[in-house]
Amino acid sequence: MNDIHVFLISFIIFWLLVYFIGRRLLQNKYGLSIQPFFIKWESKLFRNLLYKYSRKWGRFWRTFSWMSIIIGFGLTCFSLIFFLWNIIRAALFYERVSSATLVIPGVTLKLYWLPYFLIAVVITVLLHESAHGIIALSEDVNIKSAGMLLLAFFFGGFVEPDENELKKSSIITRMKIFSAGSASNMLSGLIILLLLSGLFIQSPSGLIILETLEGGPLEKAGIGPWDIIYSLNDQRIHTLQDLADFMSNIRPGERIVVRTGRGDFTVIAMPSPGGGQRAIIGLVSSLPYYPSKLGLGYIFDTHLYLTLNWLFIVLVSVAIFNMLPIPYLDGDRLLQCSLEKFPKGIILKRFFNMLSIFLLVANIMLSSI
Repeated sequence: MNDIHVFLISFIIFWLLVYFIGRRLLQNKYGLSIQPFFIKWESKLFRNLLYKYSRKWGRFWRTFSWMSIIIGFGLTCFSLIFFLWNIIRAALFYERVSSATLVIPGVTLKLYWLPYFLIAVVITVLLHESAHGIIALSEDVNIKSAGMLLLAFFFGGFVEPDENELKKSSIITRMKIFSAGSASNMLSGLIILLLLSGLFIQSPSGLIILETLEGGPLEKAGIGPWDIIYSLNDQRIHTLQDLADFMSNIRPGERIVVRTGRGDFTVIAMPSPGGGQRAIIGLVSSLPYYPSKLGLGYIFDTHLYLTLNWLFIVLVSVAIFNMLPIPYLDGDRLLQCSLEKFPKGIILKRFFNMLSIFLLVANIMLSSI
């Protein structure tokens, strides 16, 4: 049974239990609303916290709200240029590009990444929605409700401002509110990047094993995912290139002493499935291992690094994506505010809507090629 089958079975069992047990015991209690593949949690605690902290650090929130507008427009411009440049590079220069990918656990996202991804998504959503709510309150726009959502396997959040007060507020106020979420994500992403740079040694000292060949030398020796390969036959292995250089001098059947974080293991190189005399140890997927400066061991270092790394990726990705001028995204609301006084603002808005959707779809298609 492969990863996708395990995920689908677990997914179906989870939602069956949630729907039949949750609807019977928890429906309309504790602010919960449960529907097929959908949970909405309206939290009074979250709403009260937004009111509490919006009254503190007033000068900070005012400064941040003005910065949010600048960051918001910057992210909108960057997202459009980034996606357009991807298409130009792929179409004219035949380059492989960093494009948008739909996140589908077990298909485009390996299941061993799922815990890190979910942690990053929850933190990102909380920061995003908290920023919307706090800036709205600091601008005297009340919050009706706030909470979290779960749609299938996608987490989300919501902060519902008073629509009448929001409509009556100034254009600048609405710009501050709509841009605050992505601005908070981008600034948080930069803080995480600084943490990664400060906490971890910037040169790798080994390879983190993510996947091994079933029945391969590493698996037979008891070496598996999350082990660290430090050396082979006392030759230091820092990168995949180091591994490739070492294996180029090894023949099938030779014994190799693998030094890991759990001690030394002896493996016997096997012939490559592709034939020929090339030998392999059965390493399918790996990442460079960057030790931390905290000295708490490779297990802690590995999971802390991956958690922060995923948090940085999700924070920045959401900040950029959310500021695309696509209907229902904050980028569209910000654009609508900025064009409100223009005679033909609605035409410009529709143009950018169509352009953004085209660029996003084209980039997703590029990722599948």
